[in-house]
Amino acid sequence: MFDWIKKALGGAPKIDPYEQFVLEFVAECRRLNRLPKSYDPQARAFVFSRGDAGDMTIQLHNAFGTWLERDVAGRKALIERFVQPVIESSNAATLSAEDLPRELMPGIRSHAQISSLMLNNWIEGAPVDDNHATVWHRFVGDMVACVLRSQPNSLSQMTRHNLTFANLTFEQAMAQAMANFRSSLPSLVFQSMDGGLFGSNNLEDQQSAMLLLEPGKDYVLPAIEGVPVALAPTRNLFYLTGSANLAGLVKLLDIAAKANQMPHFCSPTLLQWVDGRWSEFHFEPGSENDIRQRDIALGQLATDYEAQRQLLDRFHAKRGEDIFVAGLMLYRAKDSQVTFSVTTLASGTTSAMTDCAPSFRIACSR
Repeated sequence: MFDWIKKALGGAPKIDPYEQFVLEFVAECRRLNRLPKSYDPQARAFVFSRGDAGDMTIQLHNAFGTWLERDVAGRKALIERFVQPVIESSNAATLSAEDLPRELMPGIRSHAQISSLMLNNWIEGAPVDDNHATVWHRFVGDMVACVLRSQPNSLSQMTRHNLTFANLTFEQAMAQAMANFRSSLPSLVFQSMDGGLFGSNNLEDQQSAMLLLEPGKDYVLPAIEGVPVALAPTRNLFYLTGSANLAGLVKLLDIAAKANQMPHFCSPTLLQWVDGRWSEFHFEPGSENDIRQRDIALGQLATDYEAQRQLLDRFHAKRGEDIFVAGLMLYRAKDSQVTFSVTTLASGTTSAMTDCAPSFRIACSR
């Protein structure tokens, strides 16, 4: 009965920062006359309808993390810059078969990001088929190459449906995208990070696409020792050092360890340029750096597995399907270098869906 006194003494009720961010996002959408179709508070994602092209899911965690770091004016500007490309890429009616080839750009993304986007779209009612999922080809490690549509304010992943609409195969679209990329490529700027490590971010959201270029030919290499070793932790950051520079390699590993906490996460995988292509770089087997590198990789696999397990649970529940997707936990015995996984099946379960990396040792308990 005295709640009104508490409120009077305490002033205006404090609003949760994330709730404030969502309110500002919706207000900006309303200002642009393009409200989302639905909102999932558990996934922290909005869904926008694209008509026959299916729905588009917009995750908010990257933008919210950046929003938290800004002052009032900076937050307003960020919301405007964030919402405008969302509206732009969700407007399927603007897709033109004639203009699309000129708008294509290449992209490097994690396979998990592509799959999670597809599952989110399925949950929100998009057609459950490959035609409306991002079309991609495996690149190296956990990364894939895809084709993006570049508009003034946005980059959106192209589906097989989009490419068929423009009468393009994936190979034709990627060739056109690479031609567009090279013709619009500014001079790459590398900044010294000390210890023989160099960083580049002047290509902004196209930074990870540097992996589709040939170092030393498409761009001038900085002063590195040995063959190039690279890391694209996010789609807008690219780091480079030399294979003969241990200090630089360790710095790359430090960045890889926290990569999945960065906005627009791409991959924690270190790559080396050998024989005209990128391949995975590994430290000396059994070394401290090798153990740490494997821990980072396995930890990311477990994170990706859990995120997609939750999405699959939601997808099956929406379809009324009684399918159990087993959880996965990583363990290591004290003073051991061997990591193993444990999955627990529900009582009475006779089969379950699992997708474990071959490097895991699987132990099942009921």
